[in-house]
Amino acid sequence: MTLPLSGMMTAAMINAELGRASNAPFSLNDPAVRALAEKPLGKIMFSDFYGKTNELVVKVTSATQYNTLIKSFFTPDDWASDKAKRLIISGVDFGSMSGEAALAITDAVSGQAGSFGGKLTLEIEAGAFISGNGGKWSPAGSGNGGVALHANFKGKDGNNLQLINKGILRGGGGSGGQGGKGGGGYYVQSTTVREPQAGDYYIEGATGAYMWIQFRTGIDVYWNGVRVFSGLNDGQSVTVNGITYWRAAMHHVAGTTLYYYINRTFQQNQNVYTDGGIGGAGGIGQGFNTIPAAGAAGSAGGTNAGRGGAGGHGGTWGSSGANGVTGINGNNGNGLAGASGGIAGAAIDGIANVDLIESSGQLIGRQG
Repeated sequence: MTLPLSGMMTAAMINAELGRASNAPFSLNDPAVRALAEKPLGKIMFSDFYGKTNELVVKVTSATQYNTLIKSFFTPDDWASDKAKRLIISGVDFGSMSGEAALAITDAVSGQAGSFGGKLTLEIEAGAFISGNGGKWSPAGSGNGGVALHANFKGKDGNNLQLINKGILRGGGGSGGQGGKGGGGYYVQSTTVREPQAGDYYIEGATGAYMWIQFRTGIDVYWNGVRVFSGLNDGQSVTVNGITYWRAAMHHVAGTTLYYYINRTFQQNQNVYTDGGIGGAGGIGQGFNTIPAAGAAGSAGGTNAGRGGAGGHGGTWGSSGANGVTGINGNNGNGLAGASGGIAGAAIDGIANVDLIESSGQLIGRQG
């Protein structure tokens, strides 16, 4: 709290600014009192305290920051000291383009023991933003929206961050979910079957005969002991009930009768199965320097299979992404449901480590 610029100045007011009880013993020659007045030597008066503050105040007004630590704005000595500290964000957007928070108190390595000493205040002025990153879809799954303020540790003595929010803290939107896979399909394909697959048959006997017998007056064709054809035929094949029997090489001659090897072919229908199309990628969520985007279209499936569903639309600030669209049905299966979108980013993560002193601004997104 800054001392007034004019008017009455009292020892009680100066004590309070120094973090002491208002009725604590007071001397203008106290080193801490002189330091506050910025008069280490010489004559000192109550008017020397006008506008003075015992806080270390850092005000950021121009640079856009990425994944910044509040700790980085203070010297190590000041950070560890019990002197009150205040970081003011004015007219800029602190943002994150990665999975890290846009603004955090300190690094995880330092921990609470290496966190701030004394009182730490973060003030977000009207017109300033702290913005999490937009969730990004990857083959591993939907991306969650990023965190704006990560209050990852209390102070080293267990004290909370003091937050004055007149601006906007906004978590990123989650990415859209991947579209569902299309349903499977199939089609009928006719293939030529040969028996045997290689070579030819020739077997004589009362049962199980396989042979082609050529007489002067015609032919007899036997297959598996059955005479499947008997009659005139001058060619090398004969078709019976959709099956074509083929005369192959000669086996032997007996008088005027010729005996031949035999094989046969016929058409057989088979089902050929195809895969459904892959679902499209989810769209990016709204975040620092990104706008929410529609998901990609799903790919086409095989013959008579369904197309994959489109990816879900990315979420706006502090909103979850839309689920992916269900894949189209095929003639051999239904399309699968799309994946869930990424969850909304947090405006403040670690709310238990924060005292919200003033919030005339906005908090967009989760608080947890």
